[in-house]
Amino acid sequence: MTTEEPLKKVVEIKWVQQANKSLLKFEFLGPLDENQANDAIDTWRKEFEKVGNSEKVDLIWNCLAMERYSAKSAGLWKDAMAEFKEKIDTIWLVTTNTFIKMGAKTITFLLPVNLRVISSEQLIK
Repeated sequence: MTTEEPLKKVVEIKWVQQANKSLLKFEFLGPLDENQANDAIDTWRKEFEKVGNSEKVDLIWNCLAMERYSAKSAGLWKDAMAEFKEKIDTIWLVTTNTFIKMGAKTITFLLPVNLRVISSEQLIK
């Protein structure tokens, strides 16, 4: 009899206090595939349901440990951004990876959100 190993959680999502405000932090811990993206987006949706409709939220996308992402997960993320765009003020993208920077800029290009690319969470203001 064999047992299947549970899927490793690749995205941890939690509220954090930083720069004197609450931010929703996404910690990407490895490669993002379609299933992981769907799970993260479901959590994201639930967290945004807790916030008032008129309130905008700052996000932290910490991608320092993200190795890669699939094309399907990028498409799902783009759709989620379109869904949540009115609730997002600033996205703090924490990465040194050029590929991830370009992907985030592409996803957010036509949306009314501020994207700030930084190399460390300590740079969040």
